[in-house]
Amino acid sequence: MKLISTTVFLFLFWSFASVAQPAFSPEVRSERDLQWMKDSLHITPAQAEKLNHINLNFERNMDKANDPPNNRLKEKKQKQLMRKKDADIKVILNNERLYQTYYRREKEKRRIQAIKYTGPHQPL
Repeated sequence: MKLISTTVFLFLFWSFASVAQPAFSPEVRSERDLQWMKDSLHITPAQAEKLNHINLNFERNMDKANDPPNNRLKEKKQKQLMRKKDADIKVILNNERLYQTYYRREKEKRRIQAIKYTGPHQPL
């Protein structure tokens, strides 16, 4: 009897633990974005350093923006952060073709995210 109850307890504990997986940290999300930029946009090391700083600040601020209980306020703050990130990146990616490649990816990423996940910003 004790074996059965222990087994049931472990099964239930494992089930709840697997559901409550933490979100990716801002550092991980930022690094993934930067790696995509290095691979796809062939940015210089100087650009990579600046973009890493922008991405990391953006991801940290997005996590903070998810805190307000008012959903409308949260969405407004997130859109504001996205516009600022896009503007900052446009300055660094001085080639219009590079920026358009980046922006197409961001639009698609945001579209997919809006459909399948409404919590903290997650990378593709």
